[in-house]
Amino acid sequence: MRGVLAGFLVFGVFFLVQAAVFHVVTIARRAMVLVGLWIGGLPLYAGFYAWLPDDRTVWPAALTAPSDIVTVLSGGMLYFFLFMGYAQFFYMAESSVGVRTMIELASEPDKGLTLEELTKRYRYEWMLERRLRRMIHAGYLVEEGGWYRTTSRGRFVAAMLARCKHILRLGPGG
Repeated sequence: MRGVLAGFLVFGVFFLVQAAVFHVVTIARRAMVLVGLWIGGLPLYAGFYAWLPDDRTVWPAALTAPSDIVTVLSGGMLYFFLFMGYAQFFYMAESSVGVRTMIELASEPDKGLTLEELTKRYRYEWMLERRLRRMIHAGYLVEEGGWYRTTSRGRFVAAMLARCKHILRLGPGG
């Protein structure tokens, strides 16, 4: 239990620090900051783990882990999986066209919106420009004279993702 409790505590601290940082500072490379904050929480996890009482002093022997390694790893894995789930939620909320569309439609619950009204509120060319800028910043694309092309890194990632989409039968769309 000590590892699990330490994992929950350090994730709570991670969440509060991440929210504060993103409210105070404009972040260009969100993924790098998220991962950096998560890595920065690892020493905090060790500190919480050391600070919390040993399971054998709190729980009956039948309810304790067979070794401290199991307890440490279970808490560490919990911290990792909470972070991974949060990252998925973060990026869904941050850049999902579907989420943005539902928010716009919910703003007009009585009559709804036509496709023309939706595109006036959320210009898709703006979304594409924003994503292209991110891919350039990440090193997947280069832009020269208004023309975009993939870098070797971009071609590698595109080939991997295309193969994954083919295996999962997801089709060509995004």
